[in-house]
Amino acid sequence: MDMKKTLLFLSTSFVSLGFAQKISVSESSEKFSTGSQNAAVTTIYEAKLDDVIKEWKKVLKDLKYEKLKEDDNEVFGDNILIKDWGNNPVDFYTKFEENKKARTIKMSTAVDLGGAYLRSNDNSDKFKYVENMSKDFALKMSKAPIEEQLKEAKEELEKQENKLKDLERKKTELQDDIVNYNSKKAKAEKELITKEAEIKKKKAEVEVQKKVVDASAGAVSEQAKSSQKIYDKLNDQLKDLEKEQKDLKNDIEDYSKKTERAEKDIKENESDQEKKKKEIEEAKKKRDEVEKKII
Repeated sequence: MDMKKTLLFLSTSFVSLGFAQKISVSESSEKFSTGSQNAAVTTIYEAKLDDVIKEWKKVLKDLKYEKLKEDDNEVFGDNILIKDWGNNPVDFYTKFEENKKARTIKMSTAVDLGGAYLRSNDNSDKFKYVENMSKDFALKMSKAPIEEQLKEAKEELEKQENKLKDLERKKTELQDDIVNYNSKKAKAEKELITKEAEIKKKKAEVEVQKKVVDASAGAVSEQAKSSQKIYDKLNDQLKDLEKEQKDLKNDIEDYSKKTERAEKDIKENESDQEKKKKEIEEAKKKRDEVEKKII
């Protein structure tokens, strides 16, 4: 059995055990459409009234019967034949009373044996059968919604915890980005210093060659062309260096902006983490509240 199946099994077992201890069946006189009758009484928790009535009809339909009728939250089973009780049919009357505030449903079942209603003192075995039948049904109907609530609460908690992990992961990425930006910025600043020194040197070479060009203005044409060619080449080299200088300055500015933006995102991330931690605490409280319903 893998871990997920083990946890699901333990969770389901916990729910069953908790409700098995909580749900009980008592015997008392209750009001039905036929008047006050002796009945087996139990309580169903958290379930919806319509669902409970629908499922109880299914239970009765599994037995041999003539007809089922529902009126005013009372289910009447006419001439139900229970194999363990012999060939004499009985009538089942089950009344459901919902307490929406407490989220409970009182379930009362009276059995007309044919002139007399079932009592534990008179028919202990038959009453025990109805008692077990009622308790098993109440356990089933109470367990299902609580299991669903607990499942949803755990899923919501896991969802919020995963979102927190995503935020933590994002913060780490932003911190790594800042380290990377600062490293690239430092490298660009170092290259800029070298580039500025090269520009200064190249400008000096251009100025010297400019003087050579001016001095050779009246010289032989070939000499003048050669001097001009050297000057143009040096001037192009200077322009390339200045362009590289500009690119480095733009890179440095860009890295600074990216670092500033990442630092801002980290602050927002930390704020989001704090909010998410509070949401996780709320999700844990909700999960714990559902688990308390089981015990």
